[in-house]
Amino acid sequence: MLGAWRGSGPDGSHFEAAAKKPGRTAHWREALQLFCEASNKRVKHSLGYYCSTISACRKGQQWQRALSLLSELVASTVEANVISYNAGISACEKGQQWQQALALLSQMVETKLEPTVISYTAVISACGKGQQWKQALALLSQMVETKLEPDTIIYSAGISACEKGQQWQQALALLGQMVETKLEPDTIIYSAGISACEKGQQWQQALALVRQVVETKLEPDTIIYSAGISACEKGQQWQQALALLSQMVETKLEPTVISYNAGISACGKGQQWQQALALFSQMVETKLEPDTIIYSVGISACEKGQQWQQALALLSQMVETKLEPDTIIYSAGISACEKGQQWQQALALLSQMVETKLEPTVISYNAGISSCGKGQQWKQALALFSQMVETKLEPTVISYSAGISACGKGQQWKQALALLSQMVETKLEPDTIIYSAGISACEKGQQWQQALALLSQMVETKLEPTVITTLL
Repeated sequence: MLGAWRGSGPDGSHFEAAAKKPGRTAHWREALQLFCEASNKRVKHSLGYYCSTISACRKGQQWQRALSLLSELVASTVEANVISYNAGISACEKGQQWQQALALLSQMVETKLEPTVISYTAVISACGKGQQWKQALALLSQMVETKLEPDTIIYSAGISACEKGQQWQQALALLGQMVETKLEPDTIIYSAGISACEKGQQWQQALALVRQVVETKLEPDTIIYSAGISACEKGQQWQQALALLSQMVETKLEPTVISYNAGISACGKGQQWQQALALFSQMVETKLEPDTIIYSVGISACEKGQQWQQALALLSQMVETKLEPDTIIYSAGISACEKGQQWQQALALLSQMVETKLEPTVISYNAGISSCGKGQQWKQALALFSQMVETKLEPTVISYSAGISACGKGQQWKQALALLSQMVETKLEPDTIIYSAGISACEKGQQWQQALALLSQMVETKLEPTVITTLL
């Protein structure tokens, strides 16, 4: 509460006039200062003065102060109106306080005030920001029941709420309602709809909306195309993602870092590392500076394409541009080296991580252990395994599988069985791959009894031996 004493006093019009001067109410501190000065002089504030001060707090994103003023207004002899409540609700919306916005709407109804389209718009928008899509849709229905007609802004707020709540069906349903009521969605609304489809991994629906934008003679903007490309990326449709990127360029739109990010990632998921690198080069040519995320998806694309040299080249390029690779990027690089059977490079990257004060993850270690195994470096593999445990990381089934396989290739059947026993002690359940690796290690060490024992264990644990396992 601002706690101003109300009583008879001089007219406060000069305070209100000062508050309404250009540039005055733009700053909430000045508006509140004038309000308090008037209060100290025992001036009785008018409804308009309350509304303008609450509005100043709304613009300054001071929702608590706005609510305090509104509460003071309600408690005073001045009767609050729809405008004052709308200003308070809007302040809550800007402050992402959906519960407070809902409470004010209920308070309006209780005091026999009729909420307007503006009231509902602000509350629905607040619910959207709070990821309360069900509340947003309930309010939309409530609004229609009161014979108010939703406008484009209301639908935009509702669709945006559905998008944030990852409810693509609901977002499309609202878009359909708009069209039925002869309202024309704008690019912002289509963008929210496409983004909802993207989050719901509905790439076909997203593309349909992009086409719809073009058919309605609206000009798709960068945001719309980027959301469409991202939807294709999530749907692993790299050709469609590239088509949208080309379409952007044809319409004289300049793809952003976000556009390229989604496109490169789509190519990576489609194991099209050449296309991913081509996009990377294209991006650099347009004077856009790749960020950490772009490098991450580029290196990941090379890793999936088993192009360890390209992955290391990007990593080196990243360091040269003063960007700091994170754990995910290093892990992708190590994994690329593992797939390329470059165990020395994998170990070098692991050391580099530690030197830059980054802590390798289980994924980093797993890739390193597997890389050493493929390079028949069982001692290095076991050293990494021990290092992982020492850093308080818990080995996974993949860790044990890589370690046992490395021991098998190095004809170290005792070490392989020791890891298998350790795994069981940690309550992890060996799978067919792990048993096969253990049996293979015993076979290389000419330990047929141990091999048979493992085969029996497999059968006891309801695992079905593979053809290769039984041949061993």
